Amino acid sequence: MAVLALAALMLFSCEEKGKKDAPKPKVEVKPLDEIPGIYEAHGTIGDGTSMNVIEFVNDDGDTLYISKNGQSVMGGVTVGDELEVIYNVSKEDLFASVAVNLTSLQHIWSQRGADGREQSLELNSGGRATTYNMTIDYDSWEVKDGLLLLHSPKKVGDESPALVDSFEIMQLTTDSLVLMHGDLVTEFARYN
Repeated sequence: MAVLALAALMLFSCEEKGKKDAPKPKVEVKPLDEIPGIYEAHGTIGDGTSMNVIEFVNDDGDTLYISKNGQSVMGGVTVGDELEVIYNVSKEDLFASVAVNLTSLQHIWSQRGADGREQSLELNSGGRATTYNMTIDYDSWEVKDGLLLLHSPKKVGDESPALVDSFEIMQLTTDSLVLMHGDLVTEFARYN
C-alpha cells in the first residue's frame, strides 16, 4: 500500500512540475486599427445625416453613410461638427460602435474640487488643453479608440515620455461631461 501511495505521489508531483514548466499562453492586445473590419476615422457630420444614419465626410474627403445601430453620438449630431467615429463593416453596411462629437467637447468644463474651489478643464480646437486650479496640468487632448486622452506637458530636460491619462466618456451633452478613469467618475458642467 505504501508503494502505491509513493507512486501516486511521484506521479502527481511530475504532473504538477509539468504544469509549472509548461509555457503560459501569451495574451496579445491589438489596437483597434489592427482588428480586421473595425475602423476609426475623423471627419465632419454631413447634411445628409438622418435619425438613423450619419453622413460622415472623412478627412480624405470620402463620404460614408454610417448607421447609428442604436448607438447615440456622444455630444449630439450637428451638421458641420467634427466627429471621431469607430465603425465596423458588415457586408457592405457600416455600423457605428462609438461616435464622439469633438466640437461638443471643445468648451470650458468646470466642477467643485474637494476643497470647494472651482476647477476647470478647457478643451480647445486643435487639441489644446488648459487646466485651472486642478492638481494636474494638461496641455493637449485627443479622442482615440473612443477614449478622451489628456496629455500632461513634457518637462524640459526630462527623458521620460509625457504622462497621458485616458478617460472613458460616460456622458457628453451641451452642459454636462462625465468621465471615468478606472473606478473614479468625474462630473463636469458647462456654464459658458
